[in-house]
Amino acid sequence: MRWFFLFFAITTAFAEDKGPTQTIEALVSVISKNIVADQQMKDAVSQDKALFQEYRKTNQKFHEQIAQFIDFEKLGTDSMPKKWRDKYWVVKASERKKFLELLQELVQGIVYPRAREFFKDVKFTYKKPTFLEGGQEKAKRADVLCKVRVKDQEVNLRYRLIRRGNQWKIYDVNLEGEWWTDSLKSQFNHVITTKSYDELISLMQKKLKNVQEGMSF
Repeated sequence: MRWFFLFFAITTAFAEDKGPTQTIEALVSVISKNIVADQQMKDAVSQDKALFQEYRKTNQKFHEQIAQFIDFEKLGTDSMPKKWRDKYWVVKASERKKFLELLQELVQGIVYPRAREFFKDVKFTYKKPTFLEGGQEKAKRADVLCKVRVKDQEVNLRYRLIRRGNQWKIYDVNLEGEWWTDSLKSQFNHVITTKSYDELISLMQKKLKNVQEGMSF
């Protein structure tokens, strides 16, 4: 689950015509100022369940704004092995919709509070974006390397973004050589192969319920 603390938040104030790096900088700023941190939510669970639910409501106020800047459709599609997409989603489109909605809710419930916790004591240095599938003005995708200093340690984060109209949306992150979508794909494939696709959905639903009730983080 180490990947879950890496994802994102941002507000509509930065929506128009910003480059990939500005999108990432903005999301870090907004998450740091508005999202209730993971540890604070854990403390509330042990002391006051009503307060925990208030914290959840506080975070939910930003979910719609955040969703405008994350391509959950591409994130989810890239995270599901093609053979399972072909087998389950092509035949029944509702399965694709169900999976993408569950994944988004899990990201919202787990990733954002962990990201707030992570951003407390870090410093970011961004390299110049690499634009793919065209020059800077017409590129459809971009890759941004970010050096993250946590106390005396420096790690590399690499973001992948896709252009949707005039807006850049984040859909993947690489931490020290491993892409988030590849990690998720491996986990999803293992569950489907050893159990079933239905069991994967069931496990995601159970996880989401536990997160909503403060029984899992």
